[in-house]
Amino acid sequence: MAYVSGPVLKNAATFGGYHVKSIISYIPVLTIWGVAGGAALATFTENWPLFQKTFYEKIPVIGNHWIKEVDPEAAQS
Repeated sequence: MAYVSGPVLKNAATFGGYHVKSIISYIPVLTIWGVAGGAALATFTENWPLFQKTFYEKIPVIGNHWIKEVDPEAAQS
């Protein structure tokens, strides 16, 4: 049997005062909240012209949904 002079202590890796293992365990929850927040933002700003021109018209496949083409003949009358 070997003699141990004291306890063997190890430092846990930290980032900003938080342990890395606890940060990693929060990643799935934060991802779900981030996606839900982005979906809520997209839902509530869909009809705002500034958001339509800045973001939604530039979406590759479905961006044409927000582009409004006015018929020139209908606009004059």
